[in-house]
Amino acid sequence: MKKLLYPLVFALSAFLLIYSCSSEEDATPPPVPTPIVKYTISLSAGEGGSVSTTGGQYESGQTLNVTATPQAEYVFKSWSDGNTNATRTITVSSNTNLTATFEKKKYPLTINIQGEGSVTEEIVSTGKTTEYGSGTTVRLTAIPFGEWIGFDGWSGDIDSKENSIEILIDKPTNITVDFSETSVIVNKTTTYVDTNVEFWDVRQAFYLIGGVFPYKSGDDFYAFYPGAAEYTSDGNKIKDSKDNIPPKPSHIIKRVDGKWEYYKTDDTAKFWGARNYEIDGKYVAVGDGNEIGQDMTEWNGDLFFGEIKSEGEIMWTRVNSIDNRLYCHGTTIGDLNGDGLMDIGIAPGKWRPDLDKWQLQFFTQNDNGLFTNNENTPISYGFYGDVEGLCPPFTLDFVDLFGDNKDEIILADYGVCNNEYEKANQIQIYKFNTLTNKYEKKFESSAGTVFYDNDMGATSIKVYDFNNDGIKDISVARENQFENAFEVWLGNGDETYSLNYATPVWKQDELQFREFTLLDVNNDGYMDIVLRPFQYGKLYRNNPVPGDVPKNNGIMLHNLIMINDGTGKFNSYNKEKLIIENINVDSIHPYMDNGTLHFVGTFTDEERAFYLDTFDFKVRILD
Repeated sequence: MKKLLYPLVFALSAFLLIYSCSSEEDATPPPVPTPIVKYTISLSAGEGGSVSTTGGQYESGQTLNVTATPQAEYVFKSWSDGNTNATRTITVSSNTNLTATFEKKKYPLTINIQGEGSVTEEIVSTGKTTEYGSGTTVRLTAIPFGEWIGFDGWSGDIDSKENSIEILIDKPTNITVDFSETSVIVNKTTTYVDTNVEFWDVRQAFYLIGGVFPYKSGDDFYAFYPGAAEYTSDGNKIKDSKDNIPPKPSHIIKRVDGKWEYYKTDDTAKFWGARNYEIDGKYVAVGDGNEIGQDMTEWNGDLFFGEIKSEGEIMWTRVNSIDNRLYCHGTTIGDLNGDGLMDIGIAPGKWRPDLDKWQLQFFTQNDNGLFTNNENTPISYGFYGDVEGLCPPFTLDFVDLFGDNKDEIILADYGVCNNEYEKANQIQIYKFNTLTNKYEKKFESSAGTVFYDNDMGATSIKVYDFNNDGIKDISVARENQFENAFEVWLGNGDETYSLNYATPVWKQDELQFREFTLLDVNNDGYMDIVLRPFQYGKLYRNNPVPGDVPKNNGIMLHNLIMINDGTGKFNSYNKEKLIIENINVDSIHPYMDNGTLHFVGTFTDEERAFYLDTFDFKVRILD
């Protein structure tokens, strides 16, 4: 049994030994795992949009969904790799940096041109693009073709009468610009009144029309607006006294490139309420005709004589002394004594309580430029008893009517006294008598009320040869409390005058004017008359609403232009109606430039305080 057991154990041990060696020879190491590769994906959005994810780290082979979303008024354009799909799937295979780009929506701007003109388009604000993308601001300027082609306005998606407009492109825009032939070119601008004067005083100066005159200095045009202090800020006229009211500085505007702008404050010439002025070449006189006080005897102010210098400057001299103020309703300049220097006359002049009468005032200029008050200038005129019933004249003129190298004095009454209406509406001419050494009456009208139905007071006198016969004629502006008119007297050649023409008597609600200007508006060699309007008559305002300029809807000019027919008779301009709508203007004043009629106009309002609207109206007069 043991013999059988030993061989079996030996065999089993050998088998185990052999198997063990065989297993050790056949074993291999386990495989190394493949490393996990990751990549960085960076996603961003340019101006005008956003992305749904900014990315991160992803394993190779992973996929990533991203959407680019535009903001309002933008559209998606593309990814920085050129892909144009706003939503895309990215398979990760490398580090990637992508940016979504956006652009503003683009809208068409369509401009339709009616008439003869063009439109310039100027980009004012575009952000990143120079195309008309959404949000672009474009300035459009209408340019008429030809001098008398006028811009009428914009319509369509914008409604404006302004020549230059700015529009925001945020939708398809369709605009029409209208041009048409016109006889009035309007140039408007707005400038700031840079002054230390209170606004209400500025407003009065540019609203009232007394004493305003356009003038030329060098090659440039200016306009002088006297200071004013006659009204309270609620529009009521000051009646009591001006003891505590100082006179106000004046203002000058200048025409630059066809448009008027505020130029300067003139602190030398100060007024409470200027009335008339007289300009002769480079010399001008302006008198204060304010009506502040209990009655006429308290109405007084200062008289200024000016010499126009370069760059619009006026060298002013106050003619009177402070203790000798005058009521300057009528003001004139001329040469009374034949010395070649400018002398000045004032009507009604000065109240003489010692005489209980008004006295005309005369000032003669000295070689040093100052003036001597010759209030006792020998003149035998009506109020001193020469003509009973004649009230004091409110206007006068110095002109050499008769060619004797010495100015005559022309007077016109302001109403009648003692109810002597047969002596109403008179003119008188005084000629210097070298034998008596005084001015004596040479001529007195005797028309009475022939040419007016009632008594009309003279407000200004202007002399010209209206019918070109070589003899100087006389025109007179007249008014009463509710009416206006003017007449023309023709010289007969024998130092007498005959009534030639009188206008209709315009009622207050028809036409009011503060004197007039002599201008040859149609260049035919015959002097015409242009009225200087004020207030709210229906022949001047398009829709008369007293006291409310914006509601008047503009003005009309044709009724202000009186055309001389060559005989010294006049008719309102009737070739066409000169109507200007949709403007606000307080006052206008005529002048000529290179043979063409112009008016300068101004407007102020309390809402914009010191901002001044100025207008230049260029007028074509048809033959």
